[in-house]
Amino acid sequence: YFHQLISGCGNPQCSNIYCRSSSSFKYDKTILEDRNQVAAEVIRLSSEYAPLCDDINLIKENEQKIEINNLTENNLKELISQCEKTNDWNILEKSMEIIFSNRFNLLTSFLKVDFSENISNKSESSPTASATPKSFFIHDPRITLDNDEITLDFDAMKNTMKLLRFYEDQISSTIHKSLDLLLNQLQYELKSKRNELETDANFFNLFLIIFELPYLSDPLFLFDIARLFYSILTNLSIEAQAKFVRILSKYATNLDAYVLHVQQYITMHTLRWCDHVGIETNSEELLSSEPGNIYLQYEILFKLHNHPIN
Repeated sequence: YFHQLISGCGNPQCSNIYCRSSSSFKYDKTILEDRNQVAAEVIRLSSEYAPLCDDINLIKENEQKIEINNLTENNLKELISQCEKTNDWNILEKSMEIIFSNRFNLLTSFLKVDFSENISNKSESSPTASATPKSFFIHDPRITLDNDEITLDFDAMKNTMKLLRFYEDQISSTIHKSLDLLLNQLQYELKSKRNELETDANFFNLFLIIFELPYLSDPLFLFDIARLFYSILTNLSIEAQAKFVRILSKYATNLDAYVLHVQQYITMHTLRWCDHVGIETNSEELLSSEPGNIYLQYEILFKLHNHPIN
């Protein structure tokens, strides 16, 4: 209340008569020079629960301080804590949009310490003020398609994804829109830059992070985000697909959730397909001819689930 009386909220259209920024401010501004009078008025206003404004300047200041470009377990907890204190989830939404709509930001989330400190950047062209991080590819001799190494801190990532489950109402829609943008862009990039993407040291992090999202089985995500996700995954080279399966076998302690999600997607995909196509045969060959061959991916995961790779 003291700040509101002395400085105002900063909104020129403010209609709160107890705020100095309002054109309807009820006080004679000369009395504000006496801080004792202001303090007495603050006590009265607080006892009467007079309306409080959201201070635009303070909100902007907090957003600038907390805004993050990639995720770690700690910075997400700090972000959520700040949102809970201010009861303002715009900062979290904005951060999720920045991260999940940008390949570079998402791929550099949850990096192992030794990789985050030593990894080298390689750009196709010199960065400029207008250049976006999507033009960057990360290379490290320790990461190849032939081995099972990844730069991702898998445990930290899983813990953080579990934390996001509790804030579905606040951010699931934002993540959905952001992933739609990211995956469509990635699908386009794969047509001309598949080799650069597949040899990017952080590339497989993207699939592992998205696969752990708690919202991925929601109908909204299954219809379009999952379709893009599996379409991209199954259009990678055989070497890249094999590495992804090996990574899951090595790092995932329980494959049930992965298999269940693929099964859910196949069911939704088939039902939607059947709704638009007159089926006069029960031929498995017909069903497996659908674009993207997601059934092959399901078969791989199912076999992996029952016969893990050593």
